Amino acid sequence: MNDRAPGAAAAAAAPPALRLSGVSFGYRAYGGGGERLVDISLEVKNGSSLAIVGPNGSGKTTLLRLAAGELTAQEGCVQACGLEPARSPRRHLARRVAVVSAQTLVGFPYSVEEVVLMGRAPHVEGFRLESDRDLELAHAAMQAMDVLALAERIFDSLSSGEKQRVAVARALTQQPELLLLDEPGAFLDIKHQVALYELLRRRCLEEGLTVVSVLHDLNLAALYFERVAMLFRGRLFAYGTPDEVITYANVREVYETDVYVDRNHLTGQLNVLPLPRAVR
Repeated sequence: MNDRAPGAAAAAAAPPALRLSGVSFGYRAYGGGGERLVDISLEVKNGSSLAIVGPNGSGKTTLLRLAAGELTAQEGCVQACGLEPARSPRRHLARRVAVVSAQTLVGFPYSVEEVVLMGRAPHVEGFRLESDRDLELAHAAMQAMDVLALAERIFDSLSSGEKQRVAVARALTQQPELLLLDEPGAFLDIKHQVALYELLRRRCLEEGLTVVSVLHDLNLAALYFERVAMLFRGRLFAYGTPDEVITYANVREVYETDVYVDRNHLTGQLNVLPLPRAVR
């Protein structure tokens, strides 16, 4: 579905999909409290996947907004697909980077098909209408996210889970190189959660899409993502493979609660379960 998926040689020569170097950011300039992110440095390779995890208030969404150019780092440098997101023309950036927020607001009575077709806006020049190819891409994304049957429905009439699937379909229609998602499975049932993360993993492997997602579910992070960045009090507490990051000691310290960490004998991946107080 991505006509622009780079070959192996091109991907190797390209800059990393996302790079943060010594990035700090606080909300004082916006009338808020102290720093939310302090000296964050990490790199995400092209065609790979990163889960950003951590407790509430640790800076996960702030990091994602910096990567999307919605916020400007007060110290350090952010690069997405070789661009500085906060300083790049929005249309130019949108041809390479797509964002799925935790909640999608439209504000007008657009149909689902119209909302998904908005993903083609960065690629449509002037006042040209969407082409047959644009419609083909939109319908393929809607089919992949199981919302094609909702094409004529008004977006605001949908359930929260349906809206989230439409938002992901719009982002896929955008054909980005880098996809940034903020808790995309929060409103989804188990069936659609599995379908979403399987789809994202397949796009990484087959089309070179880079996926960076904020997640609360450590089990999904371990099952579907190559790398994990664990934030704690605005700092990068741990960064590496799921096995390196999602350990009992790390989870116990960062989330300040007891958990049971073991390996699923079917998937071979880590499982994290909360422990009731009686067992602790």
